[in-house]
Amino acid sequence: MSWRDRLLPASFRGVGFWVDQAKTPVGHKGQLHEYPQRDQPFFEGLGQQAKVHDLTAFIVGADCLEQRDLLLQALEQGSGELVHPWLGRMQVKVGECDMTQARQDGGLVTFALKFYPDRPLQFPTATVNTRQQLLLAAHSLLGSALRRFELAMALVRQARIGVLALRNGLATVYQVIEQHFAPLVALYADVHALVNGIKDLPRQLSAEFKGLLGDLKDLEDFARGGYRGVIAGVSQQVDAVRLIDAPQLTTGKDSIAAAQATANLVQDALLVQIAHWLAALPVATNAVPLNATPSLAQQALRPVQRLEVPVADDVLALREALNEALWQAALKADAEHYQALSALRQQVFGHLTAVASSGVRLITLSPMQSLPALVLAYQRFGDATRVGEVVQRNRVPHPGFLPPTDLKVARE
Repeated sequence: MSWRDRLLPASFRGVGFWVDQAKTPVGHKGQLHEYPQRDQPFFEGLGQQAKVHDLTAFIVGADCLEQRDLLLQALEQGSGELVHPWLGRMQVKVGECDMTQARQDGGLVTFALKFYPDRPLQFPTATVNTRQQLLLAAHSLLGSALRRFELAMALVRQARIGVLALRNGLATVYQVIEQHFAPLVALYADVHALVNGIKDLPRQLSAEFKGLLGDLKDLEDFARGGYRGVIAGVSQQVDAVRLIDAPQLTTGKDSIAAAQATANLVQDALLVQIAHWLAALPVATNAVPLNATPSLAQQALRPVQRLEVPVADDVLALREALNEALWQAALKADAEHYQALSALRQQVFGHLTAVASSGVRLITLSPMQSLPALVLAYQRFGDATRVGEVVQRNRVPHPGFLPPTDLKVARE
């Protein structure tokens, strides 16, 4: 097939015409910078040139005036489909055009047509900031938790609190404070100091939690541990939230009330801290795939730099565990505090769902023979630096010998 056979009959919005010449700019536009006393000009690239189509067209024949009117009517529409003889079909907008008619040309009408690309406008789209909503819900929960603690302690008669009974009731609570609120240990060195503080100055305890939770550094925690570090840390805190829910055996009405109020405050503080940690988890962006897989020798000199993305299965498992913990905490709350916990539960669910949607899923591999984790990481991902991911995910005793059983690895 020759090039003549491949030409298409030119038309715009279904009105045909003939084309003598077509011109379309190609390449990149830019600005050439030339400097005095220098022989090295600099060209600043400004991107690709717009595909503006200049056509030298004509209409000829006994009915040229009728064809002319049809083409003029089509051009007045402003936009439509152009069938370019050499480039094919495209959506364009009509630009500056000229029509030329001369008596000596007889039944001939010539046109200088200009068409611009017609691409739909990219309207801005709203994206919900789940991280900010989560922080706002955490702030509301903190205020409600402090209010609930102070109201509960206002009903407790300090003289009737038994020190031994309160200490027994707060043994587990103090263990949680030691593990997850280490800065408070400087003020409450042991459970005895905590009991004395609750008995004498309960407002000081709520003020300490308020100051501590107001200084959390979310992004620093994420920078240190990444997705895996934050998920592991939050999972431990969720276990602590469940631990505080377990009933503590103690005696005395006022001692029980003080112990329960303190346990509720520490549990709420844990939930607020969890929300701050989760807010540090960003929604991952799509990674750019590598054009080629570097060899192991190249990766030894220059490890592959890859964008960290979460494992969706881990995020969803954490979401379900935290959702259940928040629900159990809400069951023992008053009406106002129930609303604060429910709002936090909804924001946690929404944010972790968004994070999981940007992650990768786990798949199961069944190697036929034992092989080193390094080899599996390189064969599967083309990235030898992900050997630690394979080892940790499957709790492999020795990275040099993967068992020939089912192994969990990321899909990509």
